[in-house]
Amino acid sequence: MPRRNLIPLALLAVLALLTILFAVLGASSAPSGATLAVQNASGKTFGSPSGSTSFVMDLVDTVSAGTGTGTLTQVRQIDYVPPNRMVVYQVGSTLRRLAVLDQAAITCTLSAYTTLVGGSTPWTASGDAYTRTESLADYSARVPQVTPTSCEPRPTTVHGQVHERAVIRSGYLVGVRLTVVVPPQTLPGGGTAAHGVEGEAVVMVQINGTRVRSLGS
Repeated sequence: MPRRNLIPLALLAVLALLTILFAVLGASSAPSGATLAVQNASGKTFGSPSGSTSFVMDLVDTVSAGTGTGTLTQVRQIDYVPPNRMVVYQVGSTLRRLAVLDQAAITCTLSAYTTLVGGSTPWTASGDAYTRTESLADYSARVPQVTPTSCEPRPTTVHGQVHERAVIRSGYLVGVRLTVVVPPQTLPGGGTAAHGVEGEAVVMVQINGTRVRSLGS
């Protein structure tokens, strides 16, 4: 074969190899089917753009400092009507109104809910639910903390894991349960970190005027 023909053939071989490499990289970086299902369900529940769908949800917080210490549980209900009305109630024998949030707090709160299922850790289908486990550092660096003066994540250096479980019905994200496990540990400065198990569950009661209990699987 004449030498002048080797150069085009070599270039074609390199281009073909690069094409294969890009295809493999693209496939490996694309979200899994389970991850897309959870993300799409979150978008359907909270609307696109975020906050364009009304909802009522229960927010259940549990705290346990370890075996034998018991568990404290607090339930609040969030009632949101777009674009600018969000009321927080304490759930007990009756609903007791705690606060009516202003626009800045509403925006931050919606951001916190929609980022719950985000992040780089993929979801895995597990029966009729979706699960994953990510580090507490990754979770705290992603989800903003709602305060009267700021709406920013608070990254932590404390070691721990966040076990997450999402439930989807009729394409809607109807529940997310988080269990944060922090083992006993010593901080870099020599102090002892608070440890134990904390849980938070986002339980949708109504989405865009439809009761969640009426949704199919």
